[in-house]
Amino acid sequence: MRWTLRDIQAGRLKLSPVSDEDLHVLAELGLIELHDDEPGLTEAGAAVLSD
Repeated sequence: MRWTLRDIQAGRLKLSPVSDEDLHVLAELGLIELHDDEPGLTEAGAAVLSD
């Protein structure tokens, strides 16, 4: 999932599409939020990547 978060952060979803199931799991964990159907990292998601 860390690679998925990195792809979201870098805006590479057109090159590496993410499954709806993965997006749902990340949203449930509070690591992403959807804005106009585009995922973006939450503070918690960014913190995971900074570890």
